Amino acid sequence: MAHPDRQSLEALRGALPPLREDRPVAGLAEYLEFYAIDFARQQPGVSHEVGSISSGDYRLAVHCWQQADARHNLLLVHGYLDHVGLYRHLIGHALARGCNVVAFDLPGHGLSTGTPVAIGDFRVYGDAIRDVLAAVELPRLPWQAMAQSTGGSALVEFARHHPPWPFSGTVLLAPLLRPAGWWKVRTAHALVHRFADTVPRGFADNSSDRDFLAFVRNDPLQSHRIHVSWVGALRRWLAELPLQALGVGPALLVQGDADTTVDWRYNLPRYGKLFPGLRIELVHGAGHQLANESQALRERYLKVVDRYLGW
Repeated sequence: MAHPDRQSLEALRGALPPLREDRPVAGLAEYLEFYAIDFARQQPGVSHEVGSISSGDYRLAVHCWQQADARHNLLLVHGYLDHVGLYRHLIGHALARGCNVVAFDLPGHGLSTGTPVAIGDFRVYGDAIRDVLAAVELPRLPWQAMAQSTGGSALVEFARHHPPWPFSGTVLLAPLLRPAGWWKVRTAHALVHRFADTVPRGFADNSSDRDFLAFVRNDPLQSHRIHVSWVGALRRWLAELPLQALGVGPALLVQGDADTTVDWRYNLPRYGKLFPGLRIELVHGAGHQLANESQALRERYLKVVDRYLGW
């Protein structure tokens, strides 16, 4: 398998054409193969396009997988420090269940532009969803959304600032609200933010899939630093977020009870206020990285997702 390095992926980022401008891009085939998201080659009848769109100060890398007999369009939003290339399991599952899939790299992540894993305001994430949905051209089918971790907060910001809500079904995978150890995080941020822009990142054992954990540690699109601005943006978001109904209907929230990344016991009732009628599926033994948990744990919660979304 081809193994792109950081330099070749930076070149790919700069070479992405505007979305829907169909032209060959050097290094794209190697990228798709390396992350095993080359579904147009793997699955008959699936087509793929990738390109960049403008969103504020950023150029976002957007992927669209389509198939002729699709019954739904799915928007997939990744979590902090992740990117589309790490979501092959969820993309493949949705395609197999008759969905077209749209996925994009958040600002500062993957093949999108921006200071690595930095953000000044969480509203930028909601704006990114707005701009992606406006840019893609998919058949007029029911839209659904699935988001992991920070992707959940991005959906909240989209709901707050960009009505009307276009999704007939919403799935939140270990969504971010308050991180675990939030008091320590806040204290550290207060001490550090005046003196440093970034701090070293520790790679957490947030999945029982050991192969995935090893892959992430060597992933050329991973940041090995946490940007202090992101923590500051999270502090402001939590302080300003009204814990009241978003007016978008219920959602399915899937949460692992071995998650040590988010303070899920604190978060679940508060997400219930944002999405009244929220259904909670607790997955025993699952960590934070639900998109890349072991096959057995993924299959367990995806059966619930399938029923909930009518797949």
